[in-house]
Amino acid sequence: MNIRSITAPNPGPFTLDGTRTYLLGDSIILDPGPAIESHIDAILAEMPRVRSIFITHRHGDHAPAALPLKERSGAQIIAPPGVLDATDRIVSDGEVIEGLEVIATPGHTAEHVCYLTSAGDLFTGDTILGSGTTTIFPPDGNMRDYIASLRRLRAREPKRIWPAHGPTRDDALALIDEYIAHRLQREQQVIAAMAGGARTPADIRRVIYPDLDPRLERAAEIQITAHLEKLREEESSK
Repeated sequence: MNIRSITAPNPGPFTLDGTRTYLLGDSIILDPGPAIESHIDAILAEMPRVRSIFITHRHGDHAPAALPLKERSGAQIIAPPGVLDATDRIVSDGEVIEGLEVIATPGHTAEHVCYLTSAGDLFTGDTILGSGTTTIFPPDGNMRDYIASLRRLRAREPKRIWPAHGPTRDDALALIDEYIAHRLQREQQVIAAMAGGARTPADIRRVIYPDLDPRLERAAEIQITAHLEKLREEESSK
């Protein structure tokens, strides 16, 4: 399958150089991106015969362009539940649609899915990025679900990762292992900070990230909260 990408002009701290919209073959768009007119025009110029628009999750840098693309092309929207009211086909875990297997990967959001080809190409949305790590923001984001989703993807042994942000990665298994190890290491840092007397997410953040850019402090505290909720969930399930 011929795979190429167009990067939306929406760079930022969470989108990196912008959201990557993938063009598969001559008829499939995956993660259409934000509803920016120049981005939509660029997609249609490269994919004039688009038939299907796949979406990984509902966030505003991934899904909104599906609506004008559908209006201008007549393509069907294929997405997990709760993404867009105009979705034509709701995906379910394990389905194979136009050569793409749907893998439920809750964690970044509750409805997030990834798509896997038979050749081992894994489209990860925001579950795995090409560089850095993704955000888990409770209550919709769930760290316990997220780590389970990473392990589920690892078990499928993908060959390449095509993330929504950052470069394509040919070291799929190593990257997933790195993601899992990073989250577990951070969890141990949270536990150690609490053992040392830290009690609030802000207290823990000051221990783990002593020199953090003040603009990122709130995001770090939300990530710590996600780890704390995971620990509480695991304790209550014992």
